[in-house]
Amino acid sequence: MKKQLIGTLAAIAAVFTFSSAASAQHYVKSGETMYSISREHQMSLKDLISLNKHIADPNKINIGDYIVIRTETEKQKDLTDYAKSLQYVTAYKYGGQNAPYSTDCSGWAQHVFAKFNIKLPRVSRDQAKTGTPVKFENLQIGDLMFFSADGKNVTHTGIYLGNDYWISNLNEEKDVEILSTWGKWSREHFLYGARHKL
Repeated sequence: MKKQLIGTLAAIAAVFTFSSAASAQHYVKSGETMYSISREHQMSLKDLISLNKHIADPNKINIGDYIVIRTETEKQKDLTDYAKSLQYVTAYKYGGQNAPYSTDCSGWAQHVFAKFNIKLPRVSRDQAKTGTPVKFENLQIGDLMFFSADGKNVTHTGIYLGNDYWISNLNEEKDVEILSTWGKWSREHFLYGARHKL
């Protein structure tokens, strides 16, 4: 099921309610354009637009719109902000190769990390062999999380958001969702995490 881009300010704001206010967040102010925002944050316009797939038309931004930016100090938060911005952009398609628009959990995670210069393998079982292994109690914002439907083999991947939440491109019914790490499915199927230096 393909989701439509939700254009209301309330919907976009809701995507980011799980992150605390920090310098990595930029909300559009009166008179700003994508170009002026890119200059303010020392980014190329092309890069800024590529990080904001939730903005349907970069030439038409509204006061209060959330803009994903890059920082030198909060790279993990930048990554999770980008992941959250895809909540109303990505539709789940098993084996899909059109990230961020139509792909599965591992294709989505691969795309998100590629935006931050981390090259992940295409499938979750191979992604689970990368980075530094992390136990549940040591998860940090931006860590990959791996899950198993059968209790042994990696079958699903997501990204830890911090504050006991994670995000993933779940399935055809839910697409990209934010979930509690304390949820029944999350706890029963979690195997381990992996950390990459951004």
